[in-house]
Amino acid sequence: MFDITSRQAKLLDFLSKTEEYLPAKQYADYLNVSERTIFNDLDKLEKICKSFNLVIDKKQNQGIKLIGDTSTSNGFIQKVITNHKAKDRDALSSLERQILITKWLLINSQTVTYQSLSLDLYISTSSLIKDINRIRSFMDEELQLVSNGNGTRVNGNEIAIQRTIKRFAYYLIEKELNNNSLSTYAHILEPLFDKKIIEAVYDTVFEFLSVMEHSISEQYIKSLFISILILTERSYRGFHLTKLPEIQLEGAEYLTTYPLAFEMCRKISSELQFDFTELEHHFVSNQLFAHRIQVKINNKQIEKLISEDIKDMITGVSRAIDIDLKEDDRLFDSLIYHVFPMIYRLKSDINVYNPLLNEIKNNYGVLFRIIWYSIESFEKKYDIKLTDDDVAFITIHFQVAIERKNQMSQILVVCQSGLVTSDLIIHRIKNLLPSNIQFKLIAKPLLKSEDLSKVDFIISSVQLKEQSCPIVYVSPLVRDSDLKKIYDYYLKYSSKNRKQEDVVLTPHLISKYINSRYMFINEEVETKEDCLNKMIQRLEEDQIVKSSFKKSVYEREKLGNTIVQGWAAIPHAMSTMANETKISIMKTKQPIKWNHETYVSFIILLAVAEEDLNQVRSLLAHLYKIIINSDRLGSGHSFKSMTTPDDLIAFLLCKDTIQ
Repeated sequence: MFDITSRQAKLLDFLSKTEEYLPAKQYADYLNVSERTIFNDLDKLEKICKSFNLVIDKKQNQGIKLIGDTSTSNGFIQKVITNHKAKDRDALSSLERQILITKWLLINSQTVTYQSLSLDLYISTSSLIKDINRIRSFMDEELQLVSNGNGTRVNGNEIAIQRTIKRFAYYLIEKELNNNSLSTYAHILEPLFDKKIIEAVYDTVFEFLSVMEHSISEQYIKSLFISILILTERSYRGFHLTKLPEIQLEGAEYLTTYPLAFEMCRKISSELQFDFTELEHHFVSNQLFAHRIQVKINNKQIEKLISEDIKDMITGVSRAIDIDLKEDDRLFDSLIYHVFPMIYRLKSDINVYNPLLNEIKNNYGVLFRIIWYSIESFEKKYDIKLTDDDVAFITIHFQVAIERKNQMSQILVVCQSGLVTSDLIIHRIKNLLPSNIQFKLIAKPLLKSEDLSKVDFIISSVQLKEQSCPIVYVSPLVRDSDLKKIYDYYLKYSSKNRKQEDVVLTPHLISKYINSRYMFINEEVETKEDCLNKMIQRLEEDQIVKSSFKKSVYEREKLGNTIVQGWAAIPHAMSTMANETKISIMKTKQPIKWNHETYVSFIILLAVAEEDLNQVRSLLAHLYKIIINSDRLGSGHSFKSMTTPDDLIAFLLCKDTIQ
């Protein structure tokens, strides 16, 4: 009847249903063709439409629209569409049908019926069953096709669904002879995924990998692209991950990919106008780690701009923690890659949320505070203020570097069966011991097959046979006496590892920073501001701090939380704001509201002079240890009974805590 292609029939159908002017690009995107192709098709359709008193109107700066009495011509249009749909159905290959079925069942999570599929795909039930069985072959035991009165759908967790989609994606790729490049992968997958999602993910992966070291395996890059593409397609459609695959990752090294994953997700979600969940950020981070993506800057221009500042940052932190990280190239590359866009972001007043913030503060609190002090000159040079979230991202990179430098201690926690008791033990001791200790949970029956060569000692709530490493026995409920015993074992059997992490100040040195004039006992203050103002005023009167010290303390409080434990806070200012180093302490009569819903009764205000920066690590580690030990070991009673400056001095010199 009319010699037009299926694509031109689809374009005519789209025009008939559109009530406003649309740009050629929108029609091109709909049909996955170029704008030039659209205009060629319109030329062909204009001649046909003219015979039915229809006009394809093209207006500059407005777009294209079908004008005329579509009610009288609708029968013609529908006949054209119906004829070409039948031709399309006849022409669909088995693979094309499988793509459509996979898209409906797995990408869109639709419920379909065999009858509707047979009609839509224009095939017999027997052919349909063959296609569905082929799709079923890509599923594992965690994903099934289930049928009821409403139809057939997939049943299983999101991880299993995405694994199945990835297997099917590789099946499509293998069907193509020319499947070498990443761009070819993207093109092959267009029938299965939304084109705009493919473009957003492809552009993001390509952009981020273009500034990294080119030694990354091409197969890893392609696999990573497919995994992120599937995650994005599902998340964009509202199907989010509810859990992550169970993998054992030791130490904090796997966290080094998190800032990169965060930025990749942010770029994709900004392009597509939706949000990934926090869990999905972790998933992308794990994917980067699993695909061996290591940040190695390949852009010499970026490196040249900030390399000296990054070296200064590393030198400053190295000096403060007494661990030389200046030769760690991976740390250098990671910081350059992270810090360069961070500067631009902060100057543009764009803040990011770091969901790992509390975890980092709890596990690496000393290092977190040290980095705050060490980046002052960097903040000044670029006229930016780093938030707690930004500092936490940087802390990840330094913690990973420290773990590379120092082999982590390992303590094995054993219980009769299951992990409930072991979890209780770890919950009570995780802040008692330094952060360079890795705890491994294990049930007693599995102990005989465990490699103990790297284990410092074993903590057990059940009797064990003699082992090749020391065993400390504790009660299932973990009493305070048990914690003391664990700490003693740590001192005895992990001294070589403790050397770097558990540095404390000598009584003589800490006494130099303490003066009863700057101690406030059972002070009656009602607010955080009353507390800080009183402490700062005393320091200002004695010219211990500069006039800008107070402003710096309050600015620091706005940027993030200075609470260490639920009852103690350690506020501070920049080191350049103090003329000499002093520790001001206030014990309030009643807890005061410090941040949101948290109340504290013990405040340590640090005034650290620039020349004493090399003591910051020791000072912070010492104060953290005192507070954490007091909280864990029930020293709260003696803390509450402190009534004189001498009591406080004894407390700070560890005379009332673990030695």
